Amino acid sequence: MEITIIGNFFLDANPMDALTLQNRASGPGRVIAVGGAKGGVGKSILAANLGVYLATKGYRTVVIDLDLGAANLHLYLGVWGLKYRINDYLDKQVDDLADIAVTTEYGPKLIGGGSSRLGSANLPFARKLKLMRAIKKIDADYVILDLGGDTSFNILDFFLLADYGLVMTTCDPAAYLDAYTFIKMALYRRLVRLFGPESIYRKFKDPVLSALIKDFVEPDQTKSPRKIADLLNHIRAHAPQRYYLVEAAIQQFQPHLVVNMADNQEEVQALVKRMQQVSQRILSVQVQLAGTIPTDSRIARSAHDLKPEIDLNPDGLLSRAIRHILSRRTYQN
Repeated sequence: MEITIIGNFFLDANPMDALTLQNRASGPGRVIAVGGAKGGVGKSILAANLGVYLATKGYRTVVIDLDLGAANLHLYLGVWGLKYRINDYLDKQVDDLADIAVTTEYGPKLIGGGSSRLGSANLPFARKLKLMRAIKKIDADYVILDLGGDTSFNILDFFLLADYGLVMTTCDPAAYLDAYTFIKMALYRRLVRLFGPESIYRKFKDPVLSALIKDFVEPDQTKSPRKIADLLNHIRAHAPQRYYLVEAAIQQFQPHLVVNMADNQEEVQALVKRMQQVSQRILSVQVQLAGTIPTDSRIARSAHDLKPEIDLNPDGLLSRAIRHILSRRTYQN
């Protein structure tokens, strides 16, 4: 049987073969984050349906609502009441993050967010680090992160935690400008946290390099947009022993764009080309198009009825779009 390999992803057409794979595999799987700086572009709907799609293929799938300020992912998965939420794990009311996961009627397990408490979105760093480490230990084939629509440090850190980051936008100028801002802020955050306790590079901490990075990312309204290439030149001159480390961190940052409500292909192509050109010129980052989702009255109706479109129409437009997103060559090593 033909199998498409996406990094370490295995997507095959036969769910029974997927179950065979799942039965012999254990431990943490791959993490996919669905983010973007603008609300209302369809992040939660995609995250929910992505989870349902993977679960129907036989994969152990967990979806996590990390929009801690306005958690609503549970509604799109038919869950109206949650006994435990992420705050209960952080408050040590349960021992393991997996203990608060509930199995939804549509297949994936759900870990609900904590927006019912004032200040839920403002996680102190120690609590955030605890949650990040717990997410990476979840015993599943796929973990889907539904992120809030902003560029707060918490949201950016969860996006950077993922193996694959999807940035959602529409063709609306405000949406794609916010998408670019999200990508830029995520890259800046990756560089600033290069030696943080959550980083694989933490043992290589260099005060000179940290100072160069901090000076670069601090806003300066009097200057034209700074280019990452300029930062690399400064590092080559003042901290050459760490140059290739920073260069690798930038090259490994590969956000993937998903364009929702994409009805005009010429408009989509122009948007993506513009995003790619600006990201390459200013950020030295390659932004790939993971896929598009067309406007479909059935998707809108399913969101209104709080039922996953994938369950209602397994072979519909959204299902085909998700299948395309997961099989794109941009995910392959």
